[in-house]
Amino acid sequence: MVRQHAINVSGTWFLWVNILFSAFILGRNYFSPGNLAAGPHYPRYLLEVSLVLVLALSSSVIFILRMAPEQQAPWLSKLMRGTIVCLSGLWALCFYVFIASGDVRIVFPFSALLIFTALISLYFDGRVLLSFTLPVWGVILICNFVYPTTLTALNAILYCLMAALFESGRRILRSWFVLAVRREQENADLINQLKLLANRDPLTGVANRRAFQLLLDKEIQRQHQTHAELSLIMLDVDHFKKYNDRYGHQAGDECLIKVVHSIENATRNSQDVVARFGGEEFIMLLPDTSQQQAAMIAERIKMSLQAMALEHKSSPVAPFVTLSQGIASCGAGTSAVQLIAEADAALYQAKAAGRNRWQRYQA
Repeated sequence: MVRQHAINVSGTWFLWVNILFSAFILGRNYFSPGNLAAGPHYPRYLLEVSLVLVLALSSSVIFILRMAPEQQAPWLSKLMRGTIVCLSGLWALCFYVFIASGDVRIVFPFSALLIFTALISLYFDGRVLLSFTLPVWGVILICNFVYPTTLTALNAILYCLMAALFESGRRILRSWFVLAVRREQENADLINQLKLLANRDPLTGVANRRAFQLLLDKEIQRQHQTHAELSLIMLDVDHFKKYNDRYGHQAGDECLIKVVHSIENATRNSQDVVARFGGEEFIMLLPDTSQQQAAMIAERIKMSLQAMALEHKSSPVAPFVTLSQGIASCGAGTSAVQLIAEADAALYQAKAAGRNRWQRYQA
């Protein structure tokens, strides 16, 4: 994905460079036609056709990239790679015409600029970079031997230096790119970990109060727009302080984890959210759920916890761990604060009625 994004961004700049280079050479040949007079007539027209194709191809691809509805689509990067390969062949043909026509003064500076521009734009993808540079380089070297009058010791030294600079630059840029990608991935992993820590209860692994509040605000807003049903269940472990006093805080932590498992087992889908609201207090966010459906979920939680039979000999309610639950549903104009307050009031009504039960909110 990183390479795909990089080639779409830097490749566009490379296409603009191709447009400028081809336009410059076309203008140079138009205003100074004598540059190619030493060779046969056909290379000049071959050069002009090649440069026009470079202009047309580069402009078309830039237009497609700008108009594409999805900028990260895989086919765009494939189009860019194919375009670069085609441009390589066209530029190789252009440099052949220059050398064959005896106009060699432009060959080294333009080939050097073009190749190092490709290096800057495509260093992160070695195959694409070499697919562009090797045909250009190969044609220039072969033509220097085919047309020996243009071959000098200075040219050979310059091309060797350019090759050495190109390879060393490619390796340095490649190492920087790999390091940058690695650092970006490390930073992304760190940010995800921090988000997870910020939104999750470290003991039970469920959402914490902050994350729950954000989700509840979104659901309240959606409920006001769509008038969908929304319910809350607030749950509290009965006489948990006595449990800690008898079995110890470590056992108390293990008890809370098991209680959370029983609550999560009662959820219907990923939309149902379980969060830790306080020490031994939990809350369930139930989108698209009526108060009657919420009562059925509360009963499933009660039976699930009863089946686990977690020993609690200090509880005056039952010899095992139990929960008291308060149910509230969102009506027209109900705020998040009001809905939580109603669920909390229903929870205290369940406690007042003897605990180990669920209670719907009654004003």
